[in-house]
Amino acid sequence: MRLAGLIGNRTSKRDLIDKYIEAVPIPVLEILPLIEDIRISRVKGKTIFEMAETDPSLTPVCDYYLNIADQVLARPEGVVPNDSPDRELFSLLSDFYLNPQQPKVKSEEEELDLMMV
Repeated sequence: MRLAGLIGNRTSKRDLIDKYIEAVPIPVLEILPLIEDIRISRVKGKTIFEMAETDPSLTPVCDYYLNIADQVLARPEGVVPNDSPDRELFSLLSDFYLNPQQPKVKSEEEELDLMMV
């Protein structure tokens, strides 16, 4: 089986996605952020495209999906992902949630290097 790539749905962070594609190397086609209008469209029983017909502010949201469609329609060669036993995937997930990485604390000097005035 060949995969065109991974689509992240309704996520504000890529940490877990990055960990997964490191374990099972596959390309990322698109990451859809947490967009409240997507949830609303499901509640209303409409597609985001139907809602965009009356609300042009939803056009950028539709563009996420159109980008995915363009990539799939282009018939990418795709990749054969590395086989990963269930135990490894469960371990990856449990480690991610049970032992979250703490953000690195920057020294005052490092922070000043990034400061814009």
